[in-house]
Amino acid sequence: MKGGEIMAPENKIEKRAESEITRREQHLEYYLPAVDICETDNEFIVKFDMPGVDKEKVEITAEKNMLTVVGYVSMESVGNIVYQETRIGNYRREFTLPEDVDADSISAEMKDGVLTVKIAKPEKVKPKKIEIACA
Repeated sequence: MKGGEIMAPENKIEKRAESEITRREQHLEYYLPAVDICETDNEFIVKFDMPGVDKEKVEITAEKNMLTVVGYVSMESVGNIVYQETRIGNYRREFTLPEDVDADSISAEMKDGVLTVKIAKPEKVKPKKIEIACA
């Protein structure tokens, strides 16, 4: 390697995994950002890996029982790109929500390239004891 050159990764396993993802995404008009989903007693937390994404280019909708995140990732280069792994372009992810989720309970924030969507779980209906009145 000559001084000043940056080499691309050469790991064969990574290359195979990358090519499989790329092959799947080439059939789509958009790419799928990486997502982690966690569950607590009170909510679901969905984290989207979106480095360099401006929150103004993200749209989150909840309709019926579907949560949809769409948007566009662009990247401004500071010179000629020598090697690029960052995905740019349109992206879209959809998730089925439990039927009884209240869309007003969904919140989102973007911080350090991670979009976090919190979906409150509906309160469970507690059994109610019915008193019998005397006639």
